[in-house]
Amino acid sequence: MDTRFAGNAYRYFLIWGISASLTVTLCTIMDSLFIGNLIGSNGLAVASLSTPVFLLYALLGLTVGVGANVHIGRLLGSSDMNGANSLFHSQIGLGLIVGLLSLSPLLFKDAYFTLLGVTEELYPLAEQYLTVVMWAAPAFVMYHILSVSVRTDSNPRLATIASVVVIGTNLTLDFLFMKVLGFGIIGASASLCIAEGLGVLVLLTHFLKKQRLLTLRVSLPCLSDIKKFVYNGFGVGSANIFIAIVMRVFNALLLYFGGDMGTTYVGIYGVIYTISMIPIGVFDGTSNALSTVTAFFVGESDEKGIFTVLKKALSVAVIGGGFIALLCAVFSNALVWFFGIRDAAALESAAEAMRIFAISIVFTGINTVITAFWQSIGRARLAGVMSAIRNCILLLAVGVLLIPGVNIFGLAISYICTEVVCTLIVILVSILRSSRKYVSEKYGLKGKCFERSYLIETESMTHISGDLEALCEEWEIGMKQSFFINFVCEELLLNVIKFGLDDRNKKNKNYYVSIKLMEKDGDYVLRIRDNVSSYNPFESDGDEIDSGVLTLIQKKTKYCDYQRKMIFNYLYMVI
Repeated sequence: MDTRFAGNAYRYFLIWGISASLTVTLCTIMDSLFIGNLIGSNGLAVASLSTPVFLLYALLGLTVGVGANVHIGRLLGSSDMNGANSLFHSQIGLGLIVGLLSLSPLLFKDAYFTLLGVTEELYPLAEQYLTVVMWAAPAFVMYHILSVSVRTDSNPRLATIASVVVIGTNLTLDFLFMKVLGFGIIGASASLCIAEGLGVLVLLTHFLKKQRLLTLRVSLPCLSDIKKFVYNGFGVGSANIFIAIVMRVFNALLLYFGGDMGTTYVGIYGVIYTISMIPIGVFDGTSNALSTVTAFFVGESDEKGIFTVLKKALSVAVIGGGFIALLCAVFSNALVWFFGIRDAAALESAAEAMRIFAISIVFTGINTVITAFWQSIGRARLAGVMSAIRNCILLLAVGVLLIPGVNIFGLAISYICTEVVCTLIVILVSILRSSRKYVSEKYGLKGKCFERSYLIETESMTHISGDLEALCEEWEIGMKQSFFINFVCEELLLNVIKFGLDDRNKKNKNYYVSIKLMEKDGDYVLRIRDNVSSYNPFESDGDEIDSGVLTLIQKKTKYCDYQRKMIFNYLYMVI
């Protein structure tokens, strides 16, 4: 199997995935900058204490979104459009229900604020900020769900555009509401909520496209679908609730043991967490691309493609994480100063804690990618256990031991210890429970299969014909079927050249086609995949001969369909 398709698909989704994640990260960072510089340390503390709320919305959205789209991606990869759409409609229904239920904290705000650790001093600011945020809960939840769904339906570009709309709107309104109109911290929350709502509307435009595979409908989810979504999505989504729990505990410890510096330490923690969202954004984008592309290749039973994607994702995590860690360590003073920490003692403490924390970044990348990979291949339980250990159990245990003694420095060291130990666990699990063996046994093709890639050029027809003739002879395929398989491949390759390439690209060596033939239930399934521009040969404007030949192919095959998936054209036929 040719790994170029896997590599190209992953690079495309990676670029847009990281762009989307970093855009969201930048939005959060700019919010903190406005709050820190216009409101001060108390504003930063409120923003830090409010982070678990946004993490809760992410938990709800990602559990439903990722949990459903792991299955939807596999069904799309195996060309089961009806099954994919049925799950998608249930996902939207469940998302709306969850979004409405997420409004419930409005009924017991005081208890909710106490749970978040809001002190009497911070209560007025927290009430202004969080009340607006809580009213917008359904928009936050649906944004996460739709963003994952749009990526799964081969449109990561729109997910990035939606993120850009969110940050552009948020920054504009932050300046207007906070700087010009003087609304204070309520202006920060209002601008974010309005921006998130616009992001949802942008994502919904995907379903107006002619080439989308998923249709926007709402259906009530059945119990089996809910179980399926939660089981497969909780491993990724749970990280957010675990982070929320940890932040709540760590904030309480810093306030209690920090003495007069307690509120300052909480603000520093918020700054460190905000800065850490840059590498986390890179790792999330890397993992999102991995999950989307891997799900497709799982549906296609492409083992080589699956592990090609994993290797590329790990490379991005290690190289990108190392580079970001170096920048965070070298420019730590400037970074924390930028967020409004100007007191000399607080500045030095924050910079030192940032330098310590930076050591954990590369290990965070490795652990994030591996957990997402386990999730995408169906090892949801393993991913969930790792998420619980890494994001909650071990981190809390180390933090509770270290923070009372060395405050913010103990917090930073806790992250290093946790990520290093979890990387060692990942290595051990990889040795004892081989993912390659698991994928081969669960998703590997069980019958006869032939797959080979060729450059898209007229000379390739000779090679394709020779390979198929030899294959048909080896498989003892009858002369009639053998002739028709060759005829179909030759005709469709001609159509790829004619309709998929223009004159400038016909000599481009980066365009290739994959021929895959499988035996299934006495029939032969032919899949032709190419990486040229989007086109449908059955709808393209050809001459009478072209139309006649394609009509003949449609009539003589038991099943014939064109799909645009990921960044490739797919033609499926049952002969």
